[in-house]
Amino acid sequence: MTAATSQAKMSQVRVKWLCLLGITLLAAFLRLYRLDQIPPGDGYDQAWYGIDAVTILRGEHPIFFPTNSGREALFSYLVALLYAGLHSTLAIYAATALIGILTVPAVYLAGEALFADEEEPLRTWGGLVAALAVALAYWHVMWSRYGVRAIMVPLVAALTLGLLWQGLRSGRRAAFLGCGMSLGLAMYTYQAARLLPLLVLLGFVYTRWADARAATSRRGTPPWLTSSEGLPRWRDLGLVFVVAGLIAAPLGIYEINHPGALNERVGQAFALTAPTETGSGWTALRDQVVTAALMFTVQGDLQPVHNIPGRPALDLFLAAAFVLGLLVSLWRLRRPAYLLLLSWLVLMTLPAMLAALGTAEKRGLGAVSAVGLLIAVGILVSWGVVTRWAAAQTPAWRTAAPAALALVVGLGFVYSGAMTFRDYFLVWGADPDLFARFEGEARATGRYISQLGPREAVYLSPIPPDHVSIQANSGLRPGVHGYNGRVCFLAPGRTDRPTTYLIGKDDKNSLKLLQRVFPQGMVVHEGPVYYQAPSFRAYRIPPGSQAQLAPSHTRTAEWNNDIELLGYDLDAPDYEAGDDIALTLYLEGLDEIPVNYTIFTQLLGPAKPKDHSPLWGQDDSEPCERFVPTSNWMPGEILSDTYTLPIPDDAPTADYQIIMGFYEWPSLQRLPVVNDAGQPVSDHVVLGQVHIEADE
Repeated sequence: MTAATSQAKMSQVRVKWLCLLGITLLAAFLRLYRLDQIPPGDGYDQAWYGIDAVTILRGEHPIFFPTNSGREALFSYLVALLYAGLHSTLAIYAATALIGILTVPAVYLAGEALFADEEEPLRTWGGLVAALAVALAYWHVMWSRYGVRAIMVPLVAALTLGLLWQGLRSGRRAAFLGCGMSLGLAMYTYQAARLLPLLVLLGFVYTRWADARAATSRRGTPPWLTSSEGLPRWRDLGLVFVVAGLIAAPLGIYEINHPGALNERVGQAFALTAPTETGSGWTALRDQVVTAALMFTVQGDLQPVHNIPGRPALDLFLAAAFVLGLLVSLWRLRRPAYLLLLSWLVLMTLPAMLAALGTAEKRGLGAVSAVGLLIAVGILVSWGVVTRWAAAQTPAWRTAAPAALALVVGLGFVYSGAMTFRDYFLVWGADPDLFARFEGEARATGRYISQLGPREAVYLSPIPPDHVSIQANSGLRPGVHGYNGRVCFLAPGRTDRPTTYLIGKDDKNSLKLLQRVFPQGMVVHEGPVYYQAPSFRAYRIPPGSQAQLAPSHTRTAEWNNDIELLGYDLDAPDYEAGDDIALTLYLEGLDEIPVNYTIFTQLLGPAKPKDHSPLWGQDDSEPCERFVPTSNWMPGEILSDTYTLPIPDDAPTADYQIIMGFYEWPSLQRLPVVNDAGQPVSDHVVLGQVHIEADE
């Protein structure tokens, strides 16, 4: 190589690295811009990674998370690392964005290896064009910002197969060692990555097959049948799998100790067994295969939480280039690089074809890198064909044809970038319902809870305190009291410390009640506005405040020295057949209760003609429709809880009794009512009488 040639090659390398830097920065912009605002909350799956992060930072280091149907742990550890600096669930989205950004240079390196033996311009520019396609693809941008671990699969797939091909071309053990390490780590990412060992094996098989064909054409006999020339590659394959096996061994040991844990979600989502709206079995599998095949170019996910409903994974320009790349690869099927590319596409789309639950675009994310490389094949092979054709034409054509194609390709990528920006930020990201779909209220509420002092008593309605987004954003704060203000109200009889109520937009009752029960308090904060109303309001009550919470009918009773009845409210004294009786009970916890009891309320009257039963109406429920189970009651807390007793249309005119009590499910054993000496006296309490007029 002459000095001039060497200088030109170094100059080309510098240009390529500068281009890669620019493409990576572009990818970073699309994945980081307004990341703290879009998406505007933490959905169920995303919030679990925040919980994982807090758990890890508190000293627990599991190899696998069994919660939420089981999850590989590598992504959660990355979230924990970022959470330590960001101190919020923004770390979840920062983690996926970072992985998405790193995928772009990984695809470049895979392209450099796979296309190294191809013709120009694919050999020189294939990696860069593939990286640019992935950087701009709406599909990859969406999931790079979505906050789930599936985004790791395109990265580990590109690294594993890129290093594999480097090793196969160069024979360098370092590349095979890196491939094994990447393959081993891939097992800690997402279930779809478990297909990568098969792709690695196929890569070796394809190259051995190509070696055999080449040798046969030279000598008539494959060398691996007559000599030891084929052994080094199989030894390299052994190195890859030994290294990968050692890294993945702890996960294997976990599966041995917890049989089936790693495949719980796979079993739940498998199309042949998972229930779907269109049926099950082979029909569901067929429908899912069609859905997965169409998602690239025709119709994407229909769920607005994942996508602009129906938008394909690729825009028109990238879709056309992808189809061209498929056709070229099929034409060149006898070359191992193209065989691997097509196998990569098919195998990594397979999870999208087999999983009936969830979105196909998420399940098939492992194919993103292969799609980017196929787009490069489609564009650059076409470019080469046009350039070679133009070279045989007049001088004007030699210049005009490549220039026109360059303009088309350049405008195509500008179009792709503009469409991705518009569709993600200006269409999908601007949807006002996105706040609700991503549990924006729960995120904002949990973050506000995390800012309250450690001694602050916190009451929350109507979102339950164990909501995963509340837990993740509050830093797993203990002792948050939850209730559903639409059907009940929970209050300390007297506040012994600062107390804050967080009232969500769907609770239309609690704020008015608070202003009456604790007039000393005031609204101190309002959450993000959603449809012209705050998503929540914070009402703060000073310590030493007495709850002005009194029933209209006083009636006292105690159960087992654990619960006291203070009285009740009725919405009317008289009723007609067909009406509903709204009964509100006032109950106070006297001690911690280890059991979850069910409250029963009954309307008793004249014996029925058919069965002589006195029971005319009944409403049984755990307190506050299960929002406030008795095992969560704190001594001194007062619960006002509303029950509805329907009056049958055939109820006769008479005076009726209303009774109530507690029982334990499923034994139906009633909790005894006790006297002042603590002795059982009954299994229910008679609240009072109502008069009902028959429906004439």
